[in-house]
Amino acid sequence: MKVTSPREWLQVWSARYGGYDEKEYADLIVKHESFSAEDFERIGKWKDDVTKESQWKPNVASVADLVLKQAAQELPKCPEEDDVATFLDGWSGRTYTDVFPNKSVEKRFGLSRATALLHFISGGRYPIFDSRVRTAVARLLNSQDLPNTVSSYVQSFLPLFKELAGSCGCDTMDGLRTLDKALFSYGALESSIFSN
Repeated sequence: MKVTSPREWLQVWSARYGGYDEKEYADLIVKHESFSAEDFERIGKWKDDVTKESQWKPNVASVADLVLKQAAQELPKCPEEDDVATFLDGWSGRTYTDVFPNKSVEKRFGLSRATALLHFISGGRYPIFDSRVRTAVARLLNSQDLPNTVSSYVQSFLPLFKELAGSCGCDTMDGLRTLDKALFSYGALESSIFSN
């Protein structure tokens, strides 16, 4: 890996983004102030990269559709900056139960999905915080992954994300999405590349 400027890093890694459906993302993000109940299901499908209807039902490993049905009923709005931690604590801690013939398994909605929900209802102002992003940050800082906690998101990741956006010259809404995609790509890369 050669040393590049922040702007070059942003361009290279955002161009490598092979993530989720960007057309669906764009359709949803413009509606952030007036989401319908149906849009919350679309957010969940986007986050879980659902491409077939058979992937979107209770008991499918990656789907938290029962909590998203709650969001569809409640129609949450973007919290004030001081209330972001409370919002994320509340949503990430919500549980749902997958029921199988011989057992029931209680699961949490989780921080990754809660930050995706926050991302969409904020119109992209707040970044998504998933395992790929935490890995990317660890690589950039040559450190351990950030803990998967609300306090880590609010106290460490948000200030760092703003600093990265400033360094990369991408502090517009489109620029923030470009940084999201770059972090996703950089964190998804096989770790063996970094050890060579």
